[in-house]
Amino acid sequence: MTMYGINSRQAEKYSDFKAVKYLLVINTAVFIFINIFPAFDWFSHFGLVPAEIFAQFKIWQLVTYLFLHQGLWHLVINMLMLWMFGSVIENIWGSRQFLFFYFFCGAGAGLCSFLFSGSSFMPVVGASGAIFGILVAYALMFPDNIILLFLIFPMKMRHAILVLAGINLLGAVSASGGGIAYFAHLGGGLFGYLYLRGEHLKRKFAYGNIFKNRKYSRSKKTPQRDNPPAELDKEVDVILDKISRNGINSLSDGERKILELKSRMK
Repeated sequence: MTMYGINSRQAEKYSDFKAVKYLLVINTAVFIFINIFPAFDWFSHFGLVPAEIFAQFKIWQLVTYLFLHQGLWHLVINMLMLWMFGSVIENIWGSRQFLFFYFFCGAGAGLCSFLFSGSSFMPVVGASGAIFGILVAYALMFPDNIILLFLIFPMKMRHAILVLAGINLLGAVSASGGGIAYFAHLGGGLFGYLYLRGEHLKRKFAYGNIFKNRKYSRSKKTPQRDNPPAELDKEVDVILDKISRNGINSLSDGERKILELKSRMK
């Protein structure tokens, strides 16, 4: 289904998914390494321990906890969602911005865990917070795409993300969290949303400059700015044609920014 001029299936077809591939490999390798050497207390040193992260200045835990997983099922679910949704987003944004967003959401999830359980010595581990941010981004970019929630229930992405947020909110306010870092999940989604809203406003502010400074390959005449959406649609069509001929790696930074801008317009 085409959303905002970007076809998610076409994105999946042409992406190299470099960052997603690296994250999949690193997370899997760390899981194997931890199980080969179980005597070392990996979770206490590299998991996110809310009571120690600032008190003992263990700032690295805001990043390292994302690569630790408690059990095979925890790893498989997170990596499956990273592959399914992260690869589409990386294709549109590029690897550098995708990685920044991933770690931004992950660090935000860790900060929320600290804010709501700052006295806890129970390590928080897993990439779920960062991946929840990815799910929020996907829901904003492709709200009408149908997914199988819990691999069972067909649902539009805009509705699925609300259901997931509701489940995590109920879990967070319940007396027993069941060992699940619900506040981290919600924090990752919140930071993802704030990032996307900030980027949307920034691009809306700079909208005219993209077209003012862009050199068009099919015309020497600078497009008029009185109807920028129409000009943007033309540019997106040209870029998608280029992808179909030469692949995603043939795009310039400016062309990637135009795709990114179009994906965030409503």
